[in-house]
Amino acid sequence: MTGLRAASLGVPFEPLPGLTGTDLPAVADFRTVKDPWTGEEIYVVPALRPQWAVLHVQEADVRGNARIFGSPGYDLLMAQAADQVILTAERIIPTEELARTPELTRITELTVAAVVEAPGGARPGDCAGCYDVDEVDVRRYLESARTTGGLTAYLASTPWRVDGP
Repeated sequence: MTGLRAASLGVPFEPLPGLTGTDLPAVADFRTVKDPWTGEEIYVVPALRPQWAVLHVQEADVRGNARIFGSPGYDLLMAQAADQVILTAERIIPTEELARTPELTRITELTVAAVVEAPGGARPGDCAGCYDVDEVDVRRYLESARTTGGLTAYLASTPWRVDGP
């Protein structure tokens, strides 16, 4: 999250307090810099700038403006940090509908490269206000995804899958 936040702010790294005395900095190759005010060494995390973020939202227009109801989790941060965004949406709505309540628009079209209408696209996870996590199916997915064949069989068997053309 700290690396994504650094990328979203356009800075090369961000300080991350509270790591002194842990093994995480060595394992994760974090570095230290000198705090210019106190002179103390502080750990920093490099910016994490993904080329793409694929995010699922409740509503979007065809231009890439989107509403996220409930907690956005890391979605907003990923949208800001990524070079480009692909949105999948429970439903596509007219741009005029978004314009009536612009304060509900959480992702703007500026970095969105594509929008796909994909009802159920967050399954087996949840989509606030649309459906809850399917814990049984999450367990089935985790077990199946251990092999390529298992994952292929899982994807073919899901009742909510969307077949291609």
